[in-house]
Amino acid sequence: MNAEIILDEQRPYQPFGGAEELFYCKSKEILIEGPAGTGKTRGVLEKVHLCACKYPGIRVLLIRKTRRALTESVLVTYEEKVLPANDIIKHGPQREHRHSYKYPNGSVIVIGGMDNPDRIMSTEYDIIAAFESHELSEDDWEKATTRLRNGKMPYQQAIADTNPAAPTHWLNQRASANKMQRILSRHKDNPSVTDEYLRTLDQLTGARRARLRDGRWASQEGLVYEFDPQVHMKTLKDLPENWDQWNKYRVIDFGYTNPFVCQWWVQDPDDRLYMYREIYYSHRLVREHAEQIKELSVGERYVVTLSDHDAEDRATLHDAGIYTQPAPKEVATGIQAVQLRLKIRPDGKPGLFVIHDALVERDPFLVNAKKPVCTREEYDSYSWPKAADGRQIKEAPVKVDDHGMDCTKYLCLYLTKPKRTAPKVSVH
Repeated sequence: MNAEIILDEQRPYQPFGGAEELFYCKSKEILIEGPAGTGKTRGVLEKVHLCACKYPGIRVLLIRKTRRALTESVLVTYEEKVLPANDIIKHGPQREHRHSYKYPNGSVIVIGGMDNPDRIMSTEYDIIAAFESHELSEDDWEKATTRLRNGKMPYQQAIADTNPAAPTHWLNQRASANKMQRILSRHKDNPSVTDEYLRTLDQLTGARRARLRDGRWASQEGLVYEFDPQVHMKTLKDLPENWDQWNKYRVIDFGYTNPFVCQWWVQDPDDRLYMYREIYYSHRLVREHAEQIKELSVGERYVVTLSDHDAEDRATLHDAGIYTQPAPKEVATGIQAVQLRLKIRPDGKPGLFVIHDALVERDPFLVNAKKPVCTREEYDSYSWPKAADGRQIKEAPVKVDDHGMDCTKYLCLYLTKPKRTAPKVSVH
């Protein structure tokens, strides 16, 4: 395959390093991994586009864990950087309503999420490309690879694109067992990466720096919580149809420079908690957040809305019709309450889950700063401080990127206290 084929006057592209290796690789399974900003996603999409142009009638599947996440990230890159401007392939529905992109030669690129696999897993493909693939389970991956049998290309291929995660992650283990060909992508492979972007990555610490700056599979030392995405995350489709009738709670942590967080939780009859919606956004006023909270809460009723104690911010919420109760804030007992819920119970399931796609919108400021953009991402770095001799000081966690953690503590601690009788408040 000649990489020069994809050079286009409107969208010029030349692969380097790991991206170039990806173009020529014909292995059945590929893991392309590396730090943030090395051009992995565009490289995968450029290969997909080239194959769709070169081999008439092929079928390609682009996936993420959820369909909505694919819309907000991968499809933007595909439409705005890969496809020529005003290309006929883009004609048709808007990104959020699309099911596929059709090429003049009969090739089709299908898009979907593993939160709704029935539609996309009912047909066959020549290439499957999974983005942010560390979000997937190995079962997701193996189900997808069974659909590689369309036979319209000389080879069939599944490509996993990811930043590194913990060393024990199944992707790293699968590649180490030679079940996938590992391709390393580095910043030198991306001519468009800037010194300013690299300086942003240089400010990261701990496991986030190791993964996003250095491209290493690394674990954060001294994590407060044992949170396993394969255990503690679900999609809404995993819940029974009547889940909307369970007890609901809202929890709020105020912020402006730091993110303002509002979490929506539901509690099932077995006392399991599911965070099903979340605002996690900086540089907005509380009154702006209040309007959004009201819009998102229409038709729902809550046992209680807990909040941080700032009197002025609580008054702003009350003026908007969002009535709050000061949250219990004991740190040690709050942490213990969360730890207890994260533990696996005798029936094999934990007492706390986070729903994929709970986040209402991504904050571009946090994205650009490479900070956590939701509560789920805080679990990877919420840790105990170290003493001078290197020992963990398990008194109070490091007060960095802990805003969603505080909300979660507030609710778990509230639910451990004696039962209260509080009227359910309907927000319109």
